[in-house]
Amino acid sequence: MSKKEKQAMKSKGGSAFRGLLHIIVSVLILRATVIEAYNVPTGSMETTIRIGDFILGNKFIYGIRTPDWIGIPWTNFGFSVPYYRLPGFEQPKTGDVVIFRYPNDHWPASQIGPLDPSLNYIKRCIAGPGQTVEIIEKDVFIDGVQFALPEHGRASKLNLYDEAYQERMIFPRGIGNRDNFGPLYIPAAGDTLTFDSINLDQAVNVISLEGHAVRPGIGGGLKIDGVSADYYVCEQNHYFMMGDNRDNSHDSRYWGLVPESNIIGEAILTYLSWEQTEPNLLKRIFKIRPGRMFRLID
Repeated sequence: MSKKEKQAMKSKGGSAFRGLLHIIVSVLILRATVIEAYNVPTGSMETTIRIGDFILGNKFIYGIRTPDWIGIPWTNFGFSVPYYRLPGFEQPKTGDVVIFRYPNDHWPASQIGPLDPSLNYIKRCIAGPGQTVEIIEKDVFIDGVQFALPEHGRASKLNLYDEAYQERMIFPRGIGNRDNFGPLYIPAAGDTLTFDSINLDQAVNVISLEGHAVRPGIGGGLKIDGVSADYYVCEQNHYFMMGDNRDNSHDSRYWGLVPESNIIGEAILTYLSWEQTEPNLLKRIFKIRPGRMFRLID
């Protein structure tokens, strides 16, 4: 082989490598900003979304976020970085199926068992900023108007908690139980939370979600970043998320609200589905659920 031919082969190899690198970079940019695939490991959204469903999420609609984590893709090896969110076309609204980061550092993860903060979570947005949510015998009401159980949702009336029962793990404490809950007002950016007229559990939840250190003050009130205060002005919009499988979902009824900064995108399509209970990966191919593939999520 001549020297010229060797140089030509080397040039072709370099071009192929650069082309592959461009493809990888483009995919990573697309994944970080516009659309991303997610696997569903729990049954909290049954049967709107089932265990073993693989879905696509639209990260563009609520505003593109610059990456907030740098590391090895598809692993937990990396670190968090400051991010910026561009203006979106709309905000999450009642009925949207939303992908979000679990608000891991706050109320009350220690009471409900370990949850993985490195994962994204998928629930239905029940109420947003400025709205009031109430649950009466498993029926959900937003500002006094009933929000019907989604078509594929689950909520059995055969197993109702009594309205007088105060569930120990409920958020905020003293507001009821999973089946009879509220009313609870969802704070909006600019709202003033006055501590002598609001449940302090909710105040602590909101303040800590917005990145402030908060603890009980001496003689009442709270200390925010070390300074005593008797009120707080909200910096972000907040959202109340709930699973469609209302009897079997750890959601805002247990761990509190989701701040706007934790919102990732909207679930739009199931592109693949199989029986994930099958441990053998090869055998899963024969347990694909074609009837659930390419279904819009609503």
